[in-house]
Amino acid sequence: MLPPVKPVVGMDKVVHLLMYATFAFLCIWGYRRQFVENGEAYRKKALMLALVISIAYGGLTELMQEFLVPKRTGDWFDFLADSIGTGIGVLVFHLFFRRKK
Repeated sequence: MLPPVKPVVGMDKVVHLLMYATFAFLCIWGYRRQFVENGEAYRKKALMLALVISIAYGGLTELMQEFLVPKRTGDWFDFLADSIGTGIGVLVFHLFFRRKK
């Protein structure tokens, strides 16, 4: 018999953060070649587009949970974790690909 394990508080927020960091990173992964070869204006547009898509998707997911899924509720802190994860994913992509030419 194993002793009961106390759940880690906030672990679901870490999962949200990691999922949306990955999602945002992958949103612009297909454009990595253009990201490196085109100018600064293209890079800014690509990063902003990934931010907008990922944050909108996170917000839409929370709204759908609140209003469309029985016995589920939307959570502002989940949305915050999604948004922070999005920012991290976009930042990691930018830092990884900014110097490659």
